[in-house]
Amino acid sequence: MSSKQYFEQLPKKLKDFFYKYPPSVKYASKPTSTHALDANPFLFNKHPVTGKYHDPIYSRRRMSDIYKLAHRYGVQEFLPPTDKKFFEEKYENKKFMRGILSPKGHKHENNMEERMRVKAQGIANAQKILEEAKGSKYKRKASQREEKKRVGWV
Repeated sequence: MSSKQYFEQLPKKLKDFFYKYPPSVKYASKPTSTHALDANPFLFNKHPVTGKYHDPIYSRRRMSDIYKLAHRYGVQEFLPPTDKKFFEEKYENKKFMRGILSPKGHKHENNMEERMRVKAQGIANAQKILEEAKGSKYKRKASQREEKKRVGWV
């Protein structure tokens, strides 16, 4: 099959695009003059007289439709270059969101281990702290209570 027959099998939207912007032209990958022959229809281009940038001829939505349609028919390499990524290119160097890989968490969740450790130390040293705070009379009574709790056979 010749390339002309392949071209005739493309959908009307793609054929119309390739009539306006033939793949034989090497389009610029950066903004150029609006009157330049290699002006990219997907980029903002600068008017040579006024110095103002003109909107792209094809909007992002229309560009996306054309690229996806071209990808379906396997002719996306003939389209002008763009900074927007589609399909596999998008996922090859994907940077995942930081919060998904290592979630930050809430303040109370982040400090929980430290609080539990301090709480366990406090419970372990509770008797000693009470004895220091209340004095020798409390210490004596606490030791008497401990002796009553002990069960001895002798």
